[in-house]
Amino acid sequence: MKDTAQPTRRSFLLLVPLGIFASIAGAAFRFLRPRISAATNRWVDVAPVNEITGSQPVNRKIVVQHIAGWATTTEQHNVFVLPAKGNLVLSPVCPHEGCEVLWISQLNQFACPCHESYFAADGARISGPTPRGLDALPSRVQDGRLQVHSGLPQEPGNRA
Repeated sequence: MKDTAQPTRRSFLLLVPLGIFASIAGAAFRFLRPRISAATNRWVDVAPVNEITGSQPVNRKIVVQHIAGWATTTEQHNVFVLPAKGNLVLSPVCPHEGCEVLWISQLNQFACPCHESYFAADGARISGPTPRGLDALPSRVQDGRLQVHSGLPQEPGNRA
């Protein structure tokens, strides 16, 4: 009579490949799993508050680190600071199709070069196909420096 409590050679040969497969799958998951970014909750310096003066929008460049899966890239983005509006920070991305707007100081307005949308000096919509004015970005003052949230500005694209 056979003792069924004893593992047989056949059951052992079935369990070995399953164990190897489980080990490889666990290691692959751990290796292939994209990194979770801590950079999405960071604030990025725009400029010292005492350097932002005047009545017209001030164009500043910010440096943002983007993490997508395993790739980390550092990119520069423009933002517009409105000193007359308490250092409100505006995204330069047109809400219509995602083109970057330009400040035209002679006309005292922003203009989108792609589809002729125009915005007032405070970012409000004047005319064109854009559905709304320019978006304000989350900002704060920390240790005398104006900062914006690192997840911004948004990448160009249809945001309407």
